[in-house]
Amino acid sequence: MNNAVGYMRLSFKDQSKYSLDAQEAAINDYCAKYGLELVALFKDNGQQSSSFDRLDFKALEMYVKKHKGLVNYMVVMEHDRFSRDLSEALSKIKKFESIYGIKVVSVDEPLDIDTEDPAVFINRAFRYATANAELLNIRARTKRGIQRARLEGRFINKAPFGYINSRDFLGKSMLIQNMGEAEIIRKIFNYYLSGISIADIAANVCENGFPLKGHNAVGRILDNYVYAGLVKLNSENGSVKYIKALHEAIVSEADFWLVQEMKSSKKPLKIKTRKDYLLKGLLKCNCGKYMTAGWSKGKKQYYLYYRCTEHVSVNIPGKKIHEQFNQVLENLKLTAEQMVVLNGKVREGIEKSLVSEREQLTGRKKMLKELDVKMESLEEHLINKTIDAVTFRKWSERHAIEYGNILGLINSTEKYIEERIDVTEKFMSKIHSFKDIIDRNTSPLVRLMILKFVFRYGIFYQDSGLVTYKICPALSHNTIKFTEFDLLKIEVPQAASIPEEERFVNFMVQQIVDFLSDY
Repeated sequence: MNNAVGYMRLSFKDQSKYSLDAQEAAINDYCAKYGLELVALFKDNGQQSSSFDRLDFKALEMYVKKHKGLVNYMVVMEHDRFSRDLSEALSKIKKFESIYGIKVVSVDEPLDIDTEDPAVFINRAFRYATANAELLNIRARTKRGIQRARLEGRFINKAPFGYINSRDFLGKSMLIQNMGEAEIIRKIFNYYLSGISIADIAANVCENGFPLKGHNAVGRILDNYVYAGLVKLNSENGSVKYIKALHEAIVSEADFWLVQEMKSSKKPLKIKTRKDYLLKGLLKCNCGKYMTAGWSKGKKQYYLYYRCTEHVSVNIPGKKIHEQFNQVLENLKLTAEQMVVLNGKVREGIEKSLVSEREQLTGRKKMLKELDVKMESLEEHLINKTIDAVTFRKWSERHAIEYGNILGLINSTEKYIEERIDVTEKFMSKIHSFKDIIDRNTSPLVRLMILKFVFRYGIFYQDSGLVTYKICPALSHNTIKFTEFDLLKIEVPQAASIPEEERFVNFMVQQIVDFLSDY
C-alpha cells in the first residue's frame, strides 16, 4: 500500500466551503478510494496563501525529509489550499517530485494523473493563476480598505501604549485612551518640552509604570504622531500627509511638532547658504570658481562681501551687487502667455495636492449618513420597546458625541481647503516678476535652485556690471530690456523651443506648488 500525507489550510474568507473538517473528510475519502495509507495530516489555521512560510507546512516538509522514500503522495482538497502563488506553487511541486519522489494531487484529480502531460500542466497552471489573481484582488481590496479607513481618520493597527483598541458607534475600529498610560505619555512630552534629557525622562517614567524597554523607547513615544491625534497617509507618489484622526489626542498637535523641531535641532543640517547670501552658489569669479560670501567688520558695522578663494584681491561689495541683481530680477518677467499657463497649472497642482483632503470629506460625510441611519434604527427599537429609555439615552449620547467629532473634522478640513485655495489665489495675483517669486521663498536652498535654473551658467561681475553666458531660453524675451537698461549682459542669447518652454513652466509650477503646500 502506498503512503500519503494530507495538507489542509484554512482560509478565513471561505470557511463554510473549505473548513478544516470538510478538507479532512475529502482527503480521507480520496485516500480510501485509491487505497492510500494516510500516515500524517498537517493543517495551517488561517495562514497566508502567498508564501510557504507556514508553521505546519514547514512541519510537513521536515516530515517528508525525515521519511524520504516512505511517502508517495501529498493530497490536498484543492490546489488553492496548497498555494495561491503561481510560481511558488509550481516550483514547490517540482521540488517534492524531484527530491522526495512525492506526487502532489488534489481530490478532484485521479491518482495516476500524468504530471508530465502538457495538458495537465496547463490545467494546473490555470488553477494556480486563477488563485493568484484572487490573491492579488484580496490584496488590492485590503489596501483600498486600509486607505479608506485612514482617510476617515481611523488608526487601524494595534493600539500603541496610551490607547486601547475599541469600536465606535458604527462598530468600526477606534482608539480610546487608557487613562493611566495616557498620563505617562503626557509626562514624557512635558518633561522633554521642559528641557529634560531623554535618558533622565526614561529613568523617571520607568520608575512610575512605563513598561516599554530599549534605549530609544522614550524617543519612539516622542516621535509617534498618533499621540497628537493624527493619522499618516502615504500617497502613491511617495509623499506623506498627516490628517486629523477620529481618536482623542493625548498631547496637542502644537506640542508634538514643537518636540519634533527640538529633536531635529540637536543635529542641525549643514546648509551651505544663507538668506543674506543672495548670490552664494551663483556668483563666479572670472577664473570660473564660485565666490564665497562673508562679513567684514568696518568702523561701525559689518559689511557683506563676495570673495574668490583663488584671487584674494577680488572683493565685491554685497550691497552693491545685490542691488544690481535685484534690478535684474524685477525686470525678469514671464510673458502673458506663460503667466496664463503657469496660473492654470499651479491651480491644477494645488487641486491635485488636495485630493486626499477631498476624499476625507467624502468619507466622513458618508460616516455622518451612517450615523443617522444607526440613530433611526435606535429610535425604531425604542418605539417597538425592544430597548428601554435608559439604553436609548446612553446610545443617543454616544451618537451625539461621535457625530459632533466627525462634523468638527469635516468643518476643519473644509476650512483648510478654502485657506489653501485662498493663499494660492493671493500668491499668484502678486507675481509680477521673478523677484516676487524669490522674495516670497524663505528657503535659501530652494531659492538657489530656482536661480540656477534661470542662470544656469552662473553670474559674473565684470566692469561693474553683471554678465552671464546664457539664461534659461524660456526667458530670453527679456534680453532686449536687459541690454537697453544695461542691467545684464547675455553673451549668447537663445530663443526657446516648445519643449524648453514646457520644461520651464513645469519646473516653476513644481516649485510654487511645493512652496504653497508648506505655506
